Amino acid sequence: MKVFFAMDLIEGKAVRLVRGDFARKTIYSDDPPAKIDEMRKAGARDFHIIDLDGARTGSVAHRDLIGEIRARVTGYMEVGGGIRTEEEIDYYAGCGVNGIIVGTRALRETTFLTALFGRGNIVLGLDMRGGKVMASGWRETLEAPAEEILAAALRAGVMAVLFTSIARDGTLEGPDFEGLKAMQSLTALPLIASGGVSSAHDLRRLKAMDVWAAIVGKAYYEGRIRIEEAMEYAD
Repeated sequence: MKVFFAMDLIEGKAVRLVRGDFARKTIYSDDPPAKIDEMRKAGARDFHIIDLDGARTGSVAHRDLIGEIRARVTGYMEVGGGIRTEEEIDYYAGCGVNGIIVGTRALRETTFLTALFGRGNIVLGLDMRGGKVMASGWRETLEAPAEEILAAALRAGVMAVLFTSIARDGTLEGPDFEGLKAMQSLTALPLIASGGVSSAHDLRRLKAMDVWAAIVGKAYYEGRIRIEEAMEYAD
């Protein structure tokens, strides 16, 4: 299992939200690249970076900042938030981003997802709340069932599926293990578990479930789990 350390960006700052609520924001750093350096020195290798302004507006907002972060990260790095065109995908690929997360447009338009076939660096963001797939920064409920979307993702050859349990995101209440099991029953694609990790015990359970990667965010920023401790579960 890989362990990805999360950094969410709003107005050039590193933040965390609770259940995607922009009104429940905590700022953890005014200098995200410096924070990345600090995390790397502690042993973090792989990162999950989300442009929350981009996710909310539908237009990438932190291109240069993300490029600066990529230049400092030597391991795997994935990026999401407002990526809705092939030009934006090409830009991040050119920066050396390993995983490019597509969500809203790919969920709405199967043809867009299909057009990305063969790229090898596409991660499909599947954000769920109450059994429903959400889009547009978690503000829009889609009618298409997860099974249908996952089948399209498999045909499109995506690299992995980023499964986020919105109800658990930023809560430190533990991952949605049952939801992850349900996703594993629906697809053979590698899964990235996002939302709720609060302790090393959670990482141990996720590793036992054989998920491809687990995301550690607020648990690190709030001192619930040390980077050195989390990395004990990283392959």
